[in-house]
Amino acid sequence: MSDASSRARLILLFGLVTYGMGQSLLYVIFGPLAREIGLAEWQFGVLIAASNVAIVICSPYWGRASESMGRKTVYLLGLVGFAIGYAALAFGIQAGLMGWLAPTPLFLSLLGARLVYGVMASAIQPAATAYVADTTDEATRGQGMALIAGAGGIGTILGPAFGGLLARFGALLPMYAASALALVAVLVTVLRLAEPPRHVHKKDMPGLRIFDQRVFPYLFGWFVVFMVFTGIQVVTPFYIEDRFGISGRDAITQVAMFALLSMGLVTLVVQIVVMQVWKLSPRFLLRYSFFLFGTALTLLAGADQLWQLYGLFAFMGLSVALATPGLNAAASLNVEPHEQGAVAGLLAAAPAFGMIFGPALGGIIYNFSPSLPFLSGAALAVGMGVYFLFIPVPDPVAD
Repeated sequence: MSDASSRARLILLFGLVTYGMGQSLLYVIFGPLAREIGLAEWQFGVLIAASNVAIVICSPYWGRASESMGRKTVYLLGLVGFAIGYAALAFGIQAGLMGWLAPTPLFLSLLGARLVYGVMASAIQPAATAYVADTTDEATRGQGMALIAGAGGIGTILGPAFGGLLARFGALLPMYAASALALVAVLVTVLRLAEPPRHVHKKDMPGLRIFDQRVFPYLFGWFVVFMVFTGIQVVTPFYIEDRFGISGRDAITQVAMFALLSMGLVTLVVQIVVMQVWKLSPRFLLRYSFFLFGTALTLLAGADQLWQLYGLFAFMGLSVALATPGLNAAASLNVEPHEQGAVAGLLAAAPAFGMIFGPALGGIIYNFSPSLPFLSGAALAVGMGVYFLFIPVPDPVAD
C-alpha cells in the first residue's frame, strides 16, 4: 500500500470514527436526558428513528451523487452536515434543559435537527465506501472494506468512554465536542485527501436499483444482520434480568456494557488487524460468517452463566466482523467501476433499514418468550448462510 493510499484511509477512518462516536453518544448522553426535558418515550424513539429513515432515503442519492460531484466533495458535505445537525441537536436539548421551549415546539425542533443530521450525514458512509472501492483492486477489496466497517466499531467503543469523560464537565459537552471533531475532520479532508478518478459525468448517472440481482443478495444480508443485531441489542437488558436474575439498573447496565464491549472489541480486532493480514475472499466470508452468527445466537438462547453471555457476544462479534466486509466487498466486485457510488449508497441504506424494524420486532417477539428473539434471529442468519452457498459470490483471491 502506498503512502498516499495509507494517508487517505487514515483520513477516512478519522471521519468514520467520529461519525460512529456520534451515533453511540446519543444513547449515552441524550437517552438519560430525554425525560428531564419533557420527552415521552415514544418521542425519544421517533427522534432516534427519524435519522435512520432519512439515511435509508438519502444514502442512495449521495452514493450516486459522488460519481459526478466526486467522493471527496460528498464526503465533506456529509461531515459538515454531521457537525451542523449534531450541534443543533445539542443546542435543542440545552434549550429544553433551560426551559426555553414548551414540550411540543421542543420536540419539533429536535426532530428538525435529527432530520438535517440524517439527510446530510448519510453522505459520509457511501462516499467513503466508494472511495475505498476506487482505490483498491479486486484482491484487496475485502481488506479495504474491513477498515471501513471497523471504523464504526471503533466509534462505538470510544463513544461511551469519550462521553463519560467529558460529561463530568457538562452534560452536553460530549455532543458539542463530537461536532467539533467533525469540523476537524473537514479541515483535514480539505487539506490532505486527494480525489480519486471520477468514472462518469452527471448526465451518465448509473441506473443501479435495489433489486438488481448483482447486489440485492448483499443488501438483504445487511438488512438481516442489522435487523437481528438491533433487535437483540434492545432486548439484552431484559434478558439479563429475566435469564440471569440480575436486578437493579446499574447492575444490569454494567453487565450489558461488558457484553457489548466484548463483542465490539472482537469485531475491532478482526477487522482492523486480522483481516489486514489475511486476504479472505467475500465468498469465504459469507459462506461461513452467517453460520457462525446463527450458532452464536442459538447458544445465547440457552446461556445461563455470565461468562457464557460475554463469550457468546464476543463470538457474535466475530461473525459480524466477517460478514459485513464480505457483504460490501461482494457487492462492490459485482458492479462496474462507474456504479461504485451507486452501490455504496445502497449498502449504507440497507443496515439503516434493518435498524428501523429490528428494535420493534425484537421487543414484540420477546413478549412471547425471552429466547425467541435469539432463536428467530439464528434461523434468519442460517437461512442467509444457506442462500450464500448457492449463489455465485465473487472470489478474487481464488480467481
